[in-house]
Amino acid sequence: MTGGGPVAWVANALAVVAAVLLFLIGAMLTYEVVARYFFNAPTIWAEELSRLFLTWAVFLASAALLRSNDHIRVTVLLDLMPRPAKKVAHVTSLTFVAVIAGLVAWHGFPTVAKSFATGRSSGSMLDIPQWWSQAAIPLCFGLLSLQALILTVSTVCGGWDPFDYDHKGDERPLTD
Repeated sequence: MTGGGPVAWVANALAVVAAVLLFLIGAMLTYEVVARYFFNAPTIWAEELSRLFLTWAVFLASAALLRSNDHIRVTVLLDLMPRPAKKVAHVTSLTFVAVIAGLVAWHGFPTVAKSFATGRSSGSMLDIPQWWSQAAIPLCFGLLSLQALILTVSTVCGGWDPFDYDHKGDERPLTD
């Protein structure tokens, strides 16, 4: 697998952070259930922090998933294509990902900036600033766009073949 040097390192590190956040979500919600139903003492923080952590976990892992070719996709037509057509389809989809993710990142920055400037908050007991969750969109979609661009160039230049192994994750080479 190739696709990006420092960008790949950052994407993989953020995927580890996402995994830690998912673990913490499980721990917080378990604590909330025990506190609420066994001790009749619900928390004011577990549910809201879990939502915040889930937002970040989902988007933090996206670039690493793209790099490892692990995003969910429908492969009915792809399975019928010869290898060169698969590569063209993959480059096309990576290009779309790069463009769309870049646009989402670009348009996400003003939302975060406005929430930060106006002091918009969640309105809950914790009153978490909205920009804490909104910042995940431009930052993570920006990284996703950059990773998609790197993989597109690498695929076109022959440095990365996303079809060395089948899409089911088996460790056997594809046969055409």
